[in-house]
Amino acid sequence: MDPIRKDSALPDYALVERQEMLRGIGFGDEALERIQVGVVSSWGEVNPAAVNLDRVAGAVKAGIWAAGGTPREFVISSICTSMAGDDRYHLPHRDLVAGYIETVAMANLLDAMVFVPVCDDVIPGHLMAVARLDLPAVVVTGGYVPLNRRGGAPIDPLQVSSRHLNDWKEGRIDAAELQEIKDRGCPGGGACPVMGTANTMAALAEALGISLPGNATTPGSDSRLLRLAFHAGRQAVELHRRGVTPSRILTPQAFENAARVLMAIGGSTNGVLHLQAVAAELELEIGPDTFNPLNAETPLICDIAPSGSGANYMVNLDEAGGIQAVMKELEPVLSTGVLTVTGETLARNLEPVRVLDQNVIRPLDDPLSPEGGLRFLRGSLAPNGALVKTSAVPAAMLRHRGPARIFAAEDPATEALASGGLEPGDVVVLRYAGPKGDPGMRLLQRFLWQLAARGLHDRIAFVTDGRISGTNKGCAVTHVGPEAAEGGPLALVAEGDLIEIDIPAGTLELVVPAEELRRRREAWQPPEPRARKGYLNIYARMARSADRGAALDYGGK
Repeated sequence: MDPIRKDSALPDYALVERQEMLRGIGFGDEALERIQVGVVSSWGEVNPAAVNLDRVAGAVKAGIWAAGGTPREFVISSICTSMAGDDRYHLPHRDLVAGYIETVAMANLLDAMVFVPVCDDVIPGHLMAVARLDLPAVVVTGGYVPLNRRGGAPIDPLQVSSRHLNDWKEGRIDAAELQEIKDRGCPGGGACPVMGTANTMAALAEALGISLPGNATTPGSDSRLLRLAFHAGRQAVELHRRGVTPSRILTPQAFENAARVLMAIGGSTNGVLHLQAVAAELELEIGPDTFNPLNAETPLICDIAPSGSGANYMVNLDEAGGIQAVMKELEPVLSTGVLTVTGETLARNLEPVRVLDQNVIRPLDDPLSPEGGLRFLRGSLAPNGALVKTSAVPAAMLRHRGPARIFAAEDPATEALASGGLEPGDVVVLRYAGPKGDPGMRLLQRFLWQLAARGLHDRIAFVTDGRISGTNKGCAVTHVGPEAAEGGPLALVAEGDLIEIDIPAGTLELVVPAEELRRRREAWQPPEPRARKGYLNIYARMARSADRGAALDYGGK
């Protein structure tokens, strides 16, 4: 017998009114008697990643109908961090997405949910809603774009605006060649094809057990994704019948598994931020001291661009067996008794899995690195921690000491780089870029793209209380806490101060006498708010620090 539906407690007049209105959509008696399954996607025509999601959501709905449920679709569009625009809104959009989905689901008494997201801050917004609603749910992430090729070499869509544009500016290609590259760069229908934030979050959804096996590495244009989506629709109905809700799946052990996968694949630093925010919805706290031991115990076993050699892309990980194969290799260090949306334990899911290419997914006893790809640093410049993607740091920059070059925004730093105003050895400090200071903690990706394009990512370091894209590489220390807007030590750095980064030792130090720092602190004044109205003002007032996921603080725990 099916569990009781959410509308069953309504008084008769309210139930009749509800059924009357639903008939206006086109639902008849049979549809109204079934469980009501919300299907929320990030489809839209505002960016290329989401244009395929109407078909994916359609397959989900077909699966729901086939299993005896009634699908009820609604949309909240995604946003793309690679498209020019006011990118202060990207991280706040995550929390807006979670609140919007919560509102629609609760107002409409939905019994179960299927989530169909794509893109960096969108997938974690859906995951936060999964945890907050605790309705039977499956997440179907929207895949990634295929790689077009030119002259036999793949065209990475993220390198068009950096490497290829610089090639044109410096005369290595002509305008016609640049135009051809632009025409081929982004085929559309999925996220960027690298282990950036979007695919990192898809991998973590699968590692958490809230997506079906194989989802994270299936391309957006592949019919396998449609078949998986159909199965997800059926499975949401089945989970409802069995009374399985996300709180039974998203356990502390599941988050630990996801963190280990994050370390093993060299995923985006934003994966840490978002895992913390999702965990907070379940009143679980994952701080810097949680991640470092897991990183120390979990080898880096995947070489996926932009980390490492950059020779492998998401399609190569898919051909090697995907995230399930990564977890199969990690099985000795995972908690395999956890429940997943298949209705089975992780151990059962992994039984038939094998690694198909150990050049892409290395053996546990022959890793790329004995430690994972992410690490928190602490020290006088970051008492609450700072995060670095170690898998993207050149060996020459694992230890670096240099003078601070201070900027309050990314564009002036990029202009200084372009004009030759930065020297090898410098430490570029970009501050007041945190959740409250910016506000919104925008992705500071373009400076690092240009740094890499000029071959300086192994000679100039970058330190910020903001965040970077999962597509970036170089010695980039992010999420410095407390942020400068809250009076953290980053606010006290002066031009030319020596900063010492020691990643193997796990330290980030400002080499300035304590008495001088005390004098500067007495003179420091908080900056004027950068957003005086609208949603960014609300976010700046309520955002927690980066070490707590930069999620909204509702005044609770």
